[in-house]
Amino acid sequence: MRFDGYEQSRNSAEAGHCSAATKAAVRSALEAAAAFDSTQIIVSILGDFVVLEGFVRCRGDDGLAVDVAAAVVGPAYVHNRLICRGSIRDPH
Repeated sequence: MRFDGYEQSRNSAEAGHCSAATKAAVRSALEAAAAFDSTQIIVSILGDFVVLEGFVRCRGDDGLAVDVAAAVVGPAYVHNRLICRGSIRDPH
């Protein structure tokens, strides 16, 4: 089985990037995002994918978290397993 982007992933590993660095980069980006609370988000690496698990306060915050992670690793490499505990985010 081969995923699109396999070559890109392999080349990233050959360039010295590792899962710990990727995890740290995503975690830092989530912490820097002031638009939502990321303290209950767990970042893990599963193969070539970043997995976001845990809880967010408002519906819509999960999408924001995915967008932040996707900015680091690309949208095709983010799995969202976040659970929304609250209501829909107030647009104001």
